[in-house]
Amino acid sequence: MKKFIFLLLFCLIATSPAPAQNPHKVRIGWGDMLFESMAFREASPALGGKGFTGHIFAEYQYDASKVVSVGGQVDFEGIFTADMNNYNLVIMPTVRFTYLRKPWVELYSGLGAGLLCAMDNQGGAEFAPALNLNLFGVQLGPGPFSVGIELGALNSLLGSSSVYMLGSRLLSISLNYRF
Repeated sequence: MKKFIFLLLFCLIATSPAPAQNPHKVRIGWGDMLFESMAFREASPALGGKGFTGHIFAEYQYDASKVVSVGGQVDFEGIFTADMNNYNLVIMPTVRFTYLRKPWVELYSGLGAGLLCAMDNQGGAEFAPALNLNLFGVQLGPGPFSVGIELGALNSLLGSSSVYMLGSRLLSISLNYRF
């Protein structure tokens, strides 16, 4: 019975009306490329020509309730080697669960699932499913502008032989605007 009451209360809170003002949020950010930088690490510095953009992302969120926000995200990264340039583009719908909402701080977790398009400058392109797990996020700042810090993992693979990202974007930072 306790579980039923807890579930009922959670559903009531999750489906309660969204805040009356400023239910829209856009954000732009950058995340690390730990997996990609390790996967493309050179055996010798003499080979040269390495460069990484990091994950550059943009997201839109709509507060569907006080707890649940829905939206979409686009993530781009570039990996540049001496002989090839690789680009990853991820497009995914997202959902966010906010468990603390105060004027100066929001605490949340989220999930995104979508499609990765891996391309290179040789004309190659492959598609794979992508999953973004946002384990913990903090948004700081009053008013329409705020900054965000997230711990999570962006993953994309087609099996053990085609791993594009695994635990990538472990740390992300963003600039947010609410309207």
